[in-house]
Amino acid sequence: MRSLKLTCAMLLASFALLPAVAHGEGRSSRCGHVYQAPGFSTDHQLRTSILCLVNAARERHGIHPLDFNPALRQSATAHSRSMVRSGLFSHYGPSGSTPTTRVANAGYLARASTYRIAENIGAGEGRTFGSPMAVFQLWMGSSGHRANVLDGGLRDFGVGVARGDPLTGSNGGATYTLVFGARRR
Repeated sequence: MRSLKLTCAMLLASFALLPAVAHGEGRSSRCGHVYQAPGFSTDHQLRTSILCLVNAARERHGIHPLDFNPALRQSATAHSRSMVRSGLFSHYGPSGSTPTTRVANAGYLARASTYRIAENIGAGEGRTFGSPMAVFQLWMGSSGHRANVLDGGLRDFGVGVARGDPLTGSNGGATYTLVFGARRR
């Protein structure tokens, strides 16, 4: 419970960290439905809203946008679903998997001579805690997650969304995994 309270406190504190995005009816003119609760958005809208918010932050800091990678999306989606199924909210999967092992299993590291992987996870319900903006602001209020978002060495991304919240067991929320990667062949 303490962790959930800390997460909520970080979320509320992080609302002041970002400039306001013009919106109405839960929609931002630039990034889609970033303020809508998961129950009012498709998985595609949730994924693209997260990416838009991340790339807008990178742009504000002079960092190139991330490029979509299907293997990273496969890894991210599988991890989000696994967290919801198991009720475990962690970078480690129920069987002990790590971001790197999941990305390797999805094929992203095939023939890579060097690589870097990073992962942000988030979950919540409703507009206040489960919207793409709420999760993004939570990440930007956390030094490690913010560093991943603004790391210019990370080039590729995959966003996974699963319906449900492993923190509360509710089906009314969403669980997000954003996997970042960079590799050389």
